[in-house]
Amino acid sequence: MKRVLIIGGTGTISTPITKLLAKNPNIKLSVLNRGRRNEVLPANVDFIKADINDFDNVKRTLEHLEFDIVIHFLVWDSFGAQKCVELFGGKIEQFIFISTICVLNHELSCNLNEESLVGNEYSVYAQGKAAAEKVFLDAYQTKNFPITIVRPSQTYSDNRIPLSVKGNGCWSVVSRMLKNKEVIIHGDGQSVWASTHALDFANLFIKIVGEKTTIGEIYHVVNDEAHSWDMIYQHLANLLNVEYKPVYISTDILKHAGKYNLDMTIQGDKRWSNIFDTSKMQRLVMSGKPTIDYRKGIEMYLQFMNEHPELKIEEAEFDDWCDRVIEKYEVLKRNMIEEIREA
Repeated sequence: MKRVLIIGGTGTISTPITKLLAKNPNIKLSVLNRGRRNEVLPANVDFIKADINDFDNVKRTLEHLEFDIVIHFLVWDSFGAQKCVELFGGKIEQFIFISTICVLNHELSCNLNEESLVGNEYSVYAQGKAAAEKVFLDAYQTKNFPITIVRPSQTYSDNRIPLSVKGNGCWSVVSRMLKNKEVIIHGDGQSVWASTHALDFANLFIKIVGEKTTIGEIYHVVNDEAHSWDMIYQHLANLLNVEYKPVYISTDILKHAGKYNLDMTIQGDKRWSNIFDTSKMQRLVMSGKPTIDYRKGIEMYLQFMNEHPELKIEEAEFDDWCDRVIEKYEVLKRNMIEEIREA
């Protein structure tokens, strides 16, 4: 029986993985986190309460415990990665680090695989993850640290879907559409995107757990079905039975938003087209492929939200911000059209 420790375990990406591994009779599963969302944990999971940001406390907490595999969802930078190497080096068979596709330099190519160049100059989040990757890979080379790196694309689940410009939650955009309002889309809505449902991610991810051939390797665990942002919003509008009213605003403008960090979320991520070569992961999982495309995923989201109306949280501040931005942008657009006509 393999002793597996998940650090995190209750987030959008990690919850389905926790539930799948808990069903495996050959795995003894433990989860370490602060205990804030543990109502989603299966009853047979051992809970270890600790704040991963308090390294000394985590070290004391795990001092007398032994694990074969560690899956870490909460490493954000080189410091956290180095602490993991210190804590688990020489003690485990495999350490799986969840990184992100955002670490790649998306400006040089839209055709991406595990060998694509790392370097995102716009996203602090991506820069931290890239630095962590380097620490782990260096430790693999110099200390034989048993690292496997997994890079998800945008992963969504029950109460969230892939969207362009949104508030704190996705319902902020759905609410505008239901009110027959316009919604802001970056660019022209035609950049190519890749999104993965958390259930698909989990089913692919567990093939990596305990697989020795993945040590020292990087895997893109994504749904490689390409779709544009317009396709996402149009399907959402169709399901809501409303008219799709997009307002296309250049990322060069949106990235200067003061209230929302669009410089990182749009300029540093969603602006760029992503077309993935997933052959490396497919060789590992053989016949396993994602089964939930964005259309089905959006349908599942709306059904879940209807079953949980308490999650339909209105965001008046975001709504007002959109109204103001759209009003000012339409004035600028009309003036620019006149200038072009007269030029």
